[in-house]
This record gives sequence, structure tokens and C-alpha cells, in this order.
Amino acid sequence: MLFAIGTKVRFRYTGETGTITALLDNGMLQVRLDSDPDLEIPAFEEDLLRNTEKEPTLAGAKFVQGKQEPKPEVPPRREIKAQYVILKPKGVLVAFEPMPGRDGQVSRYKAWLINDTKFEFLFEFEVFIGSETLIQAEGKLAGTTVLELGDLLYDDLSDQPELDIRIQRITTDGPAEPLDRLLKIRPKQFFKNLHTAPILNVLAHQFVLFSAFEPEEKGAGENTDADLRDYTRQHIRQQQLADEQNAVPYRAFDVEEFAHFEPEIDLHIENLMDGHSKLDKSIILRIQLDHFHRFLEKAIRLGVPRVFIVHGVGEGKLRESIAQELRRRPEVAKYKNEFHAKYGYGATEVIFH
Repeated sequence: MLFAIGTKVRFRYTGETGTITALLDNGMLQVRLDSDPDLEIPAFEEDLLRNTEKEPTLAGAKFVQGKQEPKPEVPPRREIKAQYVILKPKGVLVAFEPMPGRDGQVSRYKAWLINDTKFEFLFEFEVFIGSETLIQAEGKLAGTTVLELGDLLYDDLSDQPELDIRIQRITTDGPAEPLDRLLKIRPKQFFKNLHTAPILNVLAHQFVLFSAFEPEEKGAGENTDADLRDYTRQHIRQQQLADEQNAVPYRAFDVEEFAHFEPEIDLHIENLMDGHSKLDKSIILRIQLDHFHRFLEKAIRLGVPRVFIVHGVGEGKLRESIAQELRRRPEVAKYKNEFHAKYGYGATEVIFH
């Protein structure tokens, strides 16, 4: 999402609020914190959300300041596993769950990626308007599972955002050929497609992106002609479904993020940015934690088995902040800060479920 100077924002991971005061290089913004007006810190654009509760009211409108409630802790991305057997799977879907505010009005939608089949996929997902990315996610999508992707604002629907997704079915022979879809979300179609979402069991605006995948069982009596007929039928069905959902085949890129992911991040500030010598320690800590959160989210989405967080020894504030975050993460099986031949005591090893 694009931000301008003066935009009220909220930090995605900490819940802190502030105001944009400057546009920096490398996709970073300067934010003045509401909790400390004398403190301005740099932050990545994708780590910020618009704080709609702080948007200015209409001219002439009366505003009564109510009791300030503490902001809830931002939960980690959720993954929900089906608790029952799905007899007639629809395939891979995207669902946008309405999230009413305190006044009952819907200003945003929670985006979910649904896989009600028994198959497992690698996926790359993006919702965008022009060059502006609204939602982006990648990783592994297990069978009969729903994965939280992010939020789509009600106001963004008027700009007809586009959805781009690539999936690869995981087989015993490795990832299958990728399948791509590009879907333009039109408001009229969006509001019309309100149904009970599989697994979630809530009303949501949903689109089927890929049809159900049948298991490929080959017997000794099958021949290449039969294989060709099966492939043709499946291809025609997928194309019909794509036409029904206003989707067209689209090939974006050939990048295996999982294969190229480096399972180590060095959080020493000199490795993260230039000009750090003039920054306060508290600002440096926030920048380091921002990089840590981004790295951790990506590792979880890709499904890597373990990573190393290099934080150094120092006073231990960064190490303890990292440990606090890891303790509340359900995806983390265990973590340890033991002596390592490469890192000494200056790194934490994280092992995922």
C-alpha cells in the first residue's frame, strides 16, 4: 500500500501507532511514534498498516473521545486444519472474510487461501493494484488446510485489484508443473460470491482458483492415449472453471523461493543499513526486530525445518526480544542459544514443527 507524509499508521507486528513524517530510500518510511512524539524511527513499508481509527473525520462532524482501549497483540498468521473428511472437495480457493468494526460496518476483509483437497502445494500469492502490492504470501499449503494471508481493505475494491497465484503440487517425484491464474476482482462479482467457506465454515466472498485434483493412479493396462484423454479432460475443466471465475492462464516467473532461501540472518546493524552510528539504541533494536520478523515470517511460510538468528552477545536485549517472540509462536518446536562452532554464543537456532 502506498503511504504519504501525514498518513496515520500502525506497526504490523507490535501494534504501535504513529504518523509518516518522511519517505526514505529502499522502501523505508520515517515514522513518528504516538507513544513518544520526540522519537522517529525508520520502518519498511510492508511492515506498516493504515491506522483507519486515526483517520481525520469529515468537516463539521462531532467527535467524542471515548475511553482508550489497549490495542490487542497482533496474532501470528493462522493455519487451520480441517477436523473432518471432505467428500466433495472444490480445490484451491481464495476467500475474503468480512471483518466488521465496532459500528458493524465492514472496512476490511481477511484473506484466506483454502485447500480442501488431500494434496499439498507450494504456492506464491499476490494481490495488487498496478505496481502496488496489497497482500503477498508464499510457502507450503498442506492438504485440507486454510492459511491466513492478510487483509484487503474495502476501499481497495473500487480499484479492481488483481490476484496472481502460482501453485505446484508436491508429489513423490518432486514438485509438479506449476499452474498459474490471474484474477481481476470486480466489486459486483466479489459481493455476489458470498458463500460458506470450506473448513472455515463462515460466510466469505470466495473464488475457486483451481478445480479439484484427482489422484493419478496408473495401472498396467493404461496407455498413452488414455493418459492424453485424461489430461485433455482435466485441462478443459480447469479452463472452464477459470472462465467462470474471470481467470486466465498467466505465467509470472520461475523462482523457487524455497530452494534459494538462506536459513540464516545476521542482525548486526552494520549489516542491515548504513548511517546507523547516529541512531539511538532503541531505534536500532526496533530495526533489528523488524528484519527478524520479516525473516521469521518467510521461513514459516516456506516451511523450512530450521534457521539461525545471529544476534551477537552484547547486552542481551536483542536475544531476549527474539526469545519472547519465539515462545509465543506455535510454529516453533524449540529454540536454543547454545555454543556453536560457527557462531559461538551469538546466535539462536530455531527448529520448526
